[in-house]
Amino acid sequence: MCRILRYVAAETDEGLPARDLIRREFHLVAHDLARAKYKTDHGITVNGETIMINRLLHRGDVLEVRLTDAPSGRTVPAPGLLDILYEDEDLVCINKPAGIVVHPSHGHFADSLANFLAWHYQEEGDPHEIRTIGRLDKDTSGLIFYGKSRTVCAHMLEQTKSGDRVKTYLALAEGQFSKAKGSVEAPISREFEEKIRRVVRADGDYALTHFWVLRQYENYALLKVQIATGRTHQIRVHLSHIGHPLLGDPIYGQGPITGPFLKLNRAALHAWHTTFRTPFDGVKKELTAPLPEDMRQFLTDDFACDDLI
Repeated sequence: MCRILRYVAAETDEGLPARDLIRREFHLVAHDLARAKYKTDHGITVNGETIMINRLLHRGDVLEVRLTDAPSGRTVPAPGLLDILYEDEDLVCINKPAGIVVHPSHGHFADSLANFLAWHYQEEGDPHEIRTIGRLDKDTSGLIFYGKSRTVCAHMLEQTKSGDRVKTYLALAEGQFSKAKGSVEAPISREFEEKIRRVVRADGDYALTHFWVLRQYENYALLKVQIATGRTHQIRVHLSHIGHPLLGDPIYGQGPITGPFLKLNRAALHAWHTTFRTPFDGVKKELTAPLPEDMRQFLTDDFACDDLI
């Protein structure tokens, strides 16, 4: 696969080295330049001529950078439904349903979202190696990104660190909250002799979660949640730690809700909204994944989540 980035030098660019324009216009860093320069034929050119990156540019010069990233073919294509919310040359964002894993794993070799996406690209005749950006638990619904190259994935992860990419979750948590907002700063570790369950423990990894109470009902609340770190099960562990486990959570809460009017067969957590910048031109974007019906049924006062954006 080859992604071509192109820029036409303006009058104000007169005499600037190609290196500076590449960094300014395409937001590429040193290892991106090295990959283009040493691993790609005609990786960096001006007016079709391969150049050194210190080449001085003049008005009207056409600067091109070619980024190659051959697919490894490790993700097996398999047919499945996809709710694609956004796609461009570099990224795709999918609204993941609950109950589907994000990428192949033990027991899910060909029924993950990545397998479905590989099938989608195979059918379009435009194959990509499927690279997940971030993660969601199997039973968490909502926004998940996939990058079409290593460079794109690196850029998006860097945006998370810098704060340019922010993901906001909606959650339903048990009990009455005494404050309208709060933070949980508590280290998370794997529970001894457990493969799945995590616990708050002094020797764990640093973790920080922020939450806001959007609606307080009789015995549960709708929360907006953002995480400053990305630990496994972080939101579920932290909310359980402060006495407010997620509704339906089979590991940290009371498990599925099977009443005659309300049913919930998973932890009530949804990756709802995100802001980010396109990797190479820095255009700010935002996306929203509608709250799924199994969570929406608990909003008894016609609360409109979209009003929060």
